[in-house]
Amino acid sequence: MIHQHRNGAAQRRCITLLLCALAAMAPRYPAGAIDDGVKKMIARATGIGSGDLKAARDKKGITLYDAYALAVYNTERMAMEGENSLQARARREHAVTAFLPRLSLKANRAFPGMSTRYLTATRSMVSLYARLPIITGLDEVSSIKASCVETKIREMELSHTAGRLLYDVAAAYYGVLQAEKSVENAEEIMVLYERMLRELRRRVDIGRSRQSEILRTNSQIFKLRADIIAAKNTLNHARIAFSTVTGIEGDFVLEDSVAPGEPAVTPDDAERITAERWDVKAAKENVGYAKAGVLSAWGMHLPSAFIEGSYILYQETKRTSATSPYRYRDYTVNLGVEFPILGNDITFAKVREANSARRQAELSLAGTMRTAGEEILDSYHSWKSSGEGLDAYRRALASADDNYRTVSNEYRLNLVSILDVLTAITALQNARDDYETANLQHRLDRVRLGVAINEFSGDRIVRLKAGGKQAGQ
Repeated sequence: MIHQHRNGAAQRRCITLLLCALAAMAPRYPAGAIDDGVKKMIARATGIGSGDLKAARDKKGITLYDAYALAVYNTERMAMEGENSLQARARREHAVTAFLPRLSLKANRAFPGMSTRYLTATRSMVSLYARLPIITGLDEVSSIKASCVETKIREMELSHTAGRLLYDVAAAYYGVLQAEKSVENAEEIMVLYERMLRELRRRVDIGRSRQSEILRTNSQIFKLRADIIAAKNTLNHARIAFSTVTGIEGDFVLEDSVAPGEPAVTPDDAERITAERWDVKAAKENVGYAKAGVLSAWGMHLPSAFIEGSYILYQETKRTSATSPYRYRDYTVNLGVEFPILGNDITFAKVREANSARRQAELSLAGTMRTAGEEILDSYHSWKSSGEGLDAYRRALASADDNYRTVSNEYRLNLVSILDVLTAITALQNARDDYETANLQHRLDRVRLGVAINEFSGDRIVRLKAGGKQAGQ
């Protein structure tokens, strides 16, 4: 018993050492590192390379293009989708091996029982065993087909995810800019209020204004200070959201860059563009994947044929008598055929399930196409509408600015009251906020439209890169 216990412990130590050696041979990556193969997939899907990433990290002012480059490689979203593509490729390679011969080493130790004058069927030996499939039904064929389709689906989903990531980055980017503009606008209005308060105090001192006018102005100033505190809090939330989606740590400065120009599409192009979207292409391929599942389900009912053989490397010699040794052959070759009759996989329920999955994939394709077409039309009309509204907001801002200047001059001439001046300042502040919000929303709508029509997919992302400082900034 002690001897057996020692042998068992030695075997466990050997197994542990073997597992440790295999683990040491596996490739290791630092936490958060992206596999080189996944990086290549991401670069093709996004058009963002290592040079873009380095340039974005070295910049002081971050543009929308830089923010997207940082989000692609600093966050896990694209890397996770890339790993899905890598796994799909591995499954495709594995499916091909179903048609390769299987080679194994077999060994057995026979323990003799009673003596007999006939040949003992069981004997100790070591042999090489090989099996080569000839006809394997449709299961393996459908597995190869399904794995090839899945690889395409994962690559298309990777490109689709890149577009969604770009929109999320743009929404966070313009959210920070809008919050910054709101704080800046409120602080500029505060300067106007404080200037007006100084003028009021001068007038009160010389008896040209009432003390109540100072109190009314102070009330507006205190309210504006509260609005500035709330705006700064909103800005902090926006910066945190931007850091989360881009993976940027620490402080950062956003550079307001030029938005893309006019898109070369019209609503009449919606049907053509819909068919070229990555999510629609992936849905089409998913129908092919489901059809491969139907093929696999039928394949379980078909016969299979194979060739198998073995080559004996070592065997114990058995004798039928003292003078006549029996010699075994060193090799054997057999042709086998297997007909499925009964089993848990040999059922028409599998076929019905596969046909249901195929119909479901076709319904999903129809829904995806309808949703994609709706998104293209909605994003186009939103962009056009926000552009038309932006022109109106620009005129409203110019009018509010002229009104404030006119009322200020009239107040110095004692033609209007302090209430008219406060009203003009409030109208100017609202006009500035409305214009900045409309301006940034129009640019976000342009990015959304570009994502909807695959305008920035792959190498075409350079259309977002061109620019610099926003005109007039």
